[in-house]
Amino acid sequence: MEPLRRAVACRCLPPPIRRSIRAAVEIGATGIQFDVRKELRPADFSDSGRRQLRHDLEIEGLTISSLNFPTRRSLYDPEQLEARISGLKQTLEFAHQLRVPIVVARVGVIPQDKDSDEFKSLIEVLNEVARHANRVGSTLAVTPTRESAADLIDMLGRVKDGLVGINFDPAVFAMCGRDAVAAFRELHKHVLHITARDGVRDIDGSGQEVALGRGDVDWPELLALLTEADYRGWLTVDRSHSDDATRDAERALAYLKNAVAS
Repeated sequence: MEPLRRAVACRCLPPPIRRSIRAAVEIGATGIQFDVRKELRPADFSDSGRRQLRHDLEIEGLTISSLNFPTRRSLYDPEQLEARISGLKQTLEFAHQLRVPIVVARVGVIPQDKDSDEFKSLIEVLNEVARHANRVGSTLAVTPTRESAADLIDMLGRVKDGLVGINFDPAVFAMCGRDAVAAFRELHKHVLHITARDGVRDIDGSGQEVALGRGDVDWPELLALLTEADYRGWLTVDRSHSDDATRDAERALAYLKNAVAS
């Protein structure tokens, strides 16, 4: 297996972008993920701007691991749905222009009623996005919310017009009281990208994100499973809530490096 590819989410790093790129290298990452709404908006980049960004990254030895397309509503909520679909398509095109193969996004909670209008709408949207992804050359990786692996596999099996994969976030499964390692065993054929976070299930049934290696995710077992599955994608360290996200990201990158080496 190739060496583990470790990246960091730009939101964990100090702005502006040039400083973020330098900081990513300083804390031990070889890749970086950008948010296309807050950090790297497609409309702000001309052809020369994209070339300059690629140049700046190349000088530092960094690769863009993925682009993150954040959404406030699901991909089946009818309010402003066309705008979300358009934005997602634009992000896939932008990713291809930057030579980034993966766009990660949340689609919302998968409706349990497979005959509902919401579920049918979700599948229609995913097929539409998959067709567009086929044309532009980048791929959507869906970030789960609280679904089981079986529900995710069922959803992906209904996308017939192209590839849609999984952005595997083990913290999501841990915070829902699910076994993240068992979930990866079921999903590994569909996993295109991994968000490296950790979490715990609280006594009241809610979930809480914690520093990587401090939660309910069995990271040594998960990393061994990545080797077994010959996973070749990125692990992108991220912290949604932290008093010192940069320091937490640095520790997480070191944890991953040491865990693989041991």
